[in-house]
Amino acid sequence: DLTELSMHKDKLFSDISGLEKVKIEPNTLAVAGLEGMRLWLDEQKLLMTADLRERRLRPPRGVLLVGVPGCGKSLSAKFIAASWNLPLYRLDLASIQGQYLGQSEGRLKDAFTSADNASPCVLWIDEVEKGLAGATGSGDGGTSTRMVGQFLFWLQESRYRVFVVATANDVSKLPPELLRRGRFDEIFFVDLPGEDERRDIINLYINRNLLSLPSSACFTEIVRSSEGFSGADLESAVRDVAIKAVIHGDSFVSDELYSRCFANVIPLIKTSPERIEAIRAWGRERAVMASGVSWNQSNPSEKPGKRILI
Repeated sequence: DLTELSMHKDKLFSDISGLEKVKIEPNTLAVAGLEGMRLWLDEQKLLMTADLRERRLRPPRGVLLVGVPGCGKSLSAKFIAASWNLPLYRLDLASIQGQYLGQSEGRLKDAFTSADNASPCVLWIDEVEKGLAGATGSGDGGTSTRMVGQFLFWLQESRYRVFVVATANDVSKLPPELLRRGRFDEIFFVDLPGEDERRDIINLYINRNLLSLPSSACFTEIVRSSEGFSGADLESAVRDVAIKAVIHGDSFVSDELYSRCFANVIPLIKTSPERIEAIRAWGRERAVMASGVSWNQSNPSEKPGKRILI
């Protein structure tokens, strides 16, 4: 019944001011890796439909995903909505900014009220640090600060079943009060995929886009040589192979083509090493690894960190 009711409710609130309805195809959506976060999400799914009134618990509030760009944070929001059979709305904080005093705060309040009315649903706030970047300064007359206050109040007080998935790349721009325990149910750090995760991701994209598979030796080699690649880098390499298959035919695909396409990709960790290292340094101490393994297990050469093993 919940799925049926959600579909009818979604039609009523499909044109919400300040929110964008995101259409997803559950059959084509899959996420490789991030096992720790996925196990945690399975528990939250049960709480989204459970009767919590007797225990005086609020429904799950949501999750903040921080980490390296291109590693599946935005895709996770779509995956959650698809696997939970809930509508997905994207809140664009930049689009609700108004030129008049109090207009931005009023639009944000209306957006949250509309999301509450559309519940149960998943609310996706992509790159939340960009929409709230002005909260640490005074260049906008305090508008961003007031928007942060309104956002935090709604996170704390709303009892509707709206599961928030907020993503962030540059956590240094986030107001510290947003990271306090109790705002979000959990903060996950999405790191560059390890060897096992890279194997799963490459295999996922190959099975989706190609008919000609690499040999076992070639597959092992591209997994090994792609260390430091993000999920987006891996997708780009497989996509290059698929494009060649479309242009020249599947017979053109060979182990040599796979190796060449992967070698042509220059990952972000090489083009912006200082930025990536700063992001990873933050995640070592302040968030739970989304992969479900400790930092020392996935990075044995690194210094110990306060990792939580899920």
